[in-house]
Amino acid sequence: MVEETAALASRLSRRLRKRDWSIATAESCTGGLLASTFTDISGATNWFDQGWVVYNNEAKMRELGVDKSAFDQGEAGAVSHQVALQMARGARYRSDAEVSIAITGIAGPGGATPSKEVGLVHVAVTAGDQFIVRRRDFGDNDRLDNKKSFVSFALRLSLELLDRVVEDEERIAAVESRVEGGEEQEPESMDPKSEQWQGNLSWADWETETVADEIQKVDLASLTDWDE
Repeated sequence: MVEETAALASRLSRRLRKRDWSIATAESCTGGLLASTFTDISGATNWFDQGWVVYNNEAKMRELGVDKSAFDQGEAGAVSHQVALQMARGARYRSDAEVSIAITGIAGPGGATPSKEVGLVHVAVTAGDQFIVRRRDFGDNDRLDNKKSFVSFALRLSLELLDRVVEDEERIAAVESRVEGGEEQEPESMDPKSEQWQGNLSWADWETETVADEIQKVDLASLTDWDE
């Protein structure tokens, strides 16, 4: 697992250097393990911008601007697509990075609820003007094993999104021009039980708005992919 994770991180670093992009991290259950994995790579200062460990809800709100309502809204809660996405957005706002990764989950052995078991993780990745949020259930494993699995999952998801950015840049530009002025779909209206959220990000006027305000402007358009 350690070698696999290191290899994934190395692949991601090469993709970032190729585009001259940097990355920021926002971690809860992994406690900085993702950031540590990045800084194990020599020369990480050239592409790793900064990271946050926001272990409780108050820290997520204070440091990353996660909206308080996200923690008790329907099927949301601290381990949810909505919180993961707001964490990733907050990391982008508070850094100069073009890419961000956020991880929130239940590493165990405690922390489970009737609807959320140990081993559940939600990862959000933003890159350029795209994002992807996906959940995965790794089962009731050892706490450290779950943390390592969460980091590996986050790295794979990041590589997937970067590949999509490279492949779809022209198509995304065309889609954005076609849907300009069209009706937007807000994350709050999405199904929190969905396996995945995906779409485009709107960064206009972010300097004067909070993360919670800006998250309202996510434009999913025709790129939305509902993966049950």
